[in-house]
Amino acid sequence: MTLKHFTQNSDLKIVLATLNAEGAVIIDNLTSPENMDQIATELHPWLGKSVEQSPMKNDKFRGFQTLRTSGLIGKSKACGKLALDPTVAKLMDGILGPQCADYQLSWTQAIKIGPGEVAQLPHRDTYMYPFKRPGPECFVNTIWAQSDFTKENGATRIYLGSHLWPDNRTPTESDVYAYAEMTKGSVIVFMGSAYHGGGANQTDDAYRIGVGLAYTLGWLRQEENQYLAVPLEKAKTLSPELQRLIGYRVHDRYIGWFEGMDEELFRVVTRKKYQTGLQGNASEGREAYK
Repeated sequence: MTLKHFTQNSDLKIVLATLNAEGAVIIDNLTSPENMDQIATELHPWLGKSVEQSPMKNDKFRGFQTLRTSGLIGKSKACGKLALDPTVAKLMDGILGPQCADYQLSWTQAIKIGPGEVAQLPHRDTYMYPFKRPGPECFVNTIWAQSDFTKENGATRIYLGSHLWPDNRTPTESDVYAYAEMTKGSVIVFMGSAYHGGGANQTDDAYRIGVGLAYTLGWLRQEENQYLAVPLEKAKTLSPELQRLIGYRVHDRYIGWFEGMDEELFRVVTRKKYQTGLQGNASEGREAYK
């Protein structure tokens, strides 16, 4: 079982159909190696530490040979650019768009899997949302390759089709998974309800580094508290598009408003047209917010 690879110029309808059917796709070389190098430089103060100094600590789930750091929008300008990637945005419009007026960034994390790390426990990223599975997707994850992903160095393992499994089914030894093997600058896009986990790093000296940026419906609470992860003074310097993406906007007129709204920060006060949250289209919703 292998993941299907596409390019930036692939037919969007085919990419979306594959994502809906299999739960994951890879877009090859969606950004340049130079952009990923910039992210590496910006995140070095956190990922350049020893495993014992991991900003997010270590445990069985996070890994004992793995470094992790979150709050990426506040730490890396280049990560902000990745979060707004237009190809990824089109996929989010197709998956999340039918269920909300706009989607938002939910979770950010850079993950550096070191030599000797064991495979991570397979899991879904939607455990915190009490929605029955299978059902409409509420969370979509992306992991960008800051280094080449190989089976040997810990490429993400994903159980294709598992986003369609019922709640009472979990992976067994008889279930087959695919490895997200991809080159630096490529990205895997997968449903949050698909079972997955970091792979074992069987190398002696190679690190597998990925940049995770996940998206969720605009009317759900974000997994990572972006208002604390991105300091207010930093948030004020972001582009209006990125401010909206991390949650500084009103969803469908009524979710997230407050008296005396700071127009300079929000850049959003009213909607030009109304769409119901369950039938809206995210791309139209974003236009309505402008």
